[in-house]
Parts: sequence; C-alpha cells; structure tokens
Amino acid sequence: MHTVLTSYDRILRTVRGEPVDRVPIFPPLPWHPLDPLPTKGWLAEPNYRAVAELVAQYCDCLCNARTLGGYFDRRFLLIPQEYIQVTAREREGSWMVVTYQVNTPQGPLRTVEKRQEGVSTVWYTEPLLKDKEDVEKLLSVPFHFDPPDLAPFFAERDRVQPRGVMQIGVSTPMVCVSRLLDFQQFLLWCAAERDTIRRLIDTVFERIYLKLEYLLQHGVGPVFWFGGSEQATPPMMSPQFYDELVVAYDSQLFDLVHRYGGYVHVHCHGKVNGVFERIIEMGADMLDPLEPPPDGDLPIAEAKRRAQGRITLMGNIEFRDLEFATPEEIDAKVREAICSERKDHFMLYPSATAISAISDRYRDNAIQYIQSGLEYGKLDIGENRLHNVKTGRLLTAS
Repeated sequence: MHTVLTSYDRILRTVRGEPVDRVPIFPPLPWHPLDPLPTKGWLAEPNYRAVAELVAQYCDCLCNARTLGGYFDRRFLLIPQEYIQVTAREREGSWMVVTYQVNTPQGPLRTVEKRQEGVSTVWYTEPLLKDKEDVEKLLSVPFHFDPPDLAPFFAERDRVQPRGVMQIGVSTPMVCVSRLLDFQQFLLWCAAERDTIRRLIDTVFERIYLKLEYLLQHGVGPVFWFGGSEQATPPMMSPQFYDELVVAYDSQLFDLVHRYGGYVHVHCHGKVNGVFERIIEMGADMLDPLEPPPDGDLPIAEAKRRAQGRITLMGNIEFRDLEFATPEEIDAKVREAICSERKDHFMLYPSATAISAISDRYRDNAIQYIQSGLEYGKLDIGENRLHNVKTGRLLTAS
C-alpha cells in the first residue's frame, strides 16, 4: 500500500535526501495551516478561496514563526525596541503612511513606510540613514539583549506539526544594512565607503549571532530562513563582493545553525549562476526560488546536475507565469521543473505569491500548478485522482 507522508515529514525527508511519497508542493498563494479561510478582504474573495481550499488539502508549508516575527527586525540594526517610536500614522487615500523615529544619544533619525489597502506589502519611502553622520547616530544607540519568552513559539510549533515545518526568518546581515539606506546609495557606499558598510555589517552580525545562538540553545527550529542575498548578486555586485559581504558572515551563521542540528533555507531571487557553488559551500540546505531564465540565469536541469544532491532546490515557477500563462503552459513548466534530471532534493515552489486579489487566470493557473505537481510528483491519491490538463477540466476540491 502506498504510504502518504505528512507535510512535516515530506519536507524534512526531502531536505535529508530520504525517500518520500512525492515532491513537496508549496502554496501558490499566502496561506498558513493554522488559519481558517478569511471572511473579509481580498483573501475572502471567491478566486482566493477556490485555490485555498485545494492548498489546505494538498500543499506543503514552511510556516514562518509568528510568535518570533519581530525578533530579527531588520529595519533598525536590531537596536532595543525602546529607542524606536511611531511618531505619525496617517491615511492618504488608500495608503497608510507610518513615520518612525529612532531616538539616539546623538539625535533623532527618521524613516517612513507606506502600505496600500488590499495589498500585502510595504513600500519604504524614506530611508533611516541619509549620510555618514546618521551612521554615527545609529551606532551610538546602546545595545542590550532581553531573552524572549519562548513558550508561545513552542505552542505554535506543536500546532503547526504535522501540517507544516516551522521556520524562523533571519535577514542576512548585509540586508539589514542595505535596508537602512536608499538602495542606490547602498551600492555606491559598497564601492566608495566600504569601511562604513563593513562597520555596520560587523555590528549587526554580532547582534544576529547572539540572538540566533540563544534560540538554538533553547531548542528553537528546525528551519532558519535567511533572506535577501540577491542584493549582492550580479548585476548589482560581483562574486567577489558576494564573498566579502555575504559569505564571510552568513557562513558563520549557517555553521551555528548546523551545530545545533537545524537547517538553513536561503532565499535569493534573480541570477544565481555566479554564486551557486558559493551558496552550497557555505552550508545552505535549501535554496529558493531558483528562477528560470530570463529572470534567472541557471536552468533547472543544470542546477540539479551541479548541485549533485548537496542542496535541496526550491522552484522554479515564476509568479508572472501564474498570472499570464495558460494552464497548459503551467503544466509544461511544472513538468520540466520536477522531471528534469533527478527528482530528489527538489520542492515545487513559486517565485512569489499573490499580494492582492487574484484574477481568474491566476486562479486557474494556481489550480493547475497544484494538479501538475501531484501528477508529475507521482502521488497516487486513489479515488481523488485529479484531472489531467489534457482533459481541459480544472481541479476541484473533493
């Protein structure tokens, strides 16, 4: 009889290279296994619900730890919360504009972010650091670490398993610094003010290491998600800059995670061909979203050949294709992603998920994405076997 694994076992066995019943399929829309279907907002619209019902039944989830959501807040160099103040919260049409002030011993700093109603993302419209004087202000803030109560995390983890695997978000130290500046200024400073950039990265690295070690010492895990190193990949920076600003720091954090038996999940959009071996060699266990050309520059078959099972690849379906391709095209792309070369150490994963109301086309393609993942991932679901794309019929919840 065919054994069907839980999502928890399916994901971790895939990472360890152990036999699984099928390739894990990650949701093509925002979803958390502990959440009921929403009753208001764009998440309650019929198109979202049609996909969400199938996601709940068939998809696998790496669930971000909500109870530790602000633990590695990358916006303020991980300074203590008491120095950060919301000074204004104003509505401008469909936008909510929030102004923050950081009260440093050398004077205040200000940053502004915007959120649009019905869209689940944030726009940062004014960076915290404008010049080198601001750098000195931020570095003058005294740092201290107050260990958190971890009981809520373990309660959350117990509720998530076996429907998913918990992961804790940790921005790479370089991104904690780039987030402080206008991105163009950050890139210029990497070339012209390298000592300043290194000083900031050194500072936040020490803070991340301290806080990460505390979590690991107290059994938090199993997966730690390091996000954003695409800011140092071509064409933004050379592989040599990647070594200096990412590998030199992240490799130490990855070693720390492995020392306590955890797993490292690296998120890196875009062109990873030039740094692919570097990501493997510094100890990443998983890499997403491994975008296909032209957004990326490493075809999935070549990536699998070069990886040789040393890392679990997560990809390689573009968000744009979910929005604009046909179901038949999605079927072909999923088939290529799963069936090119080896199937082990691979998870089906979209490059992004919807942040606002989804179209009819996105609904149909998201449904086809799930269907094709099950079809080519070789799961025999018996009486609930799903229609093949060639029939022209879309998947429906049973």
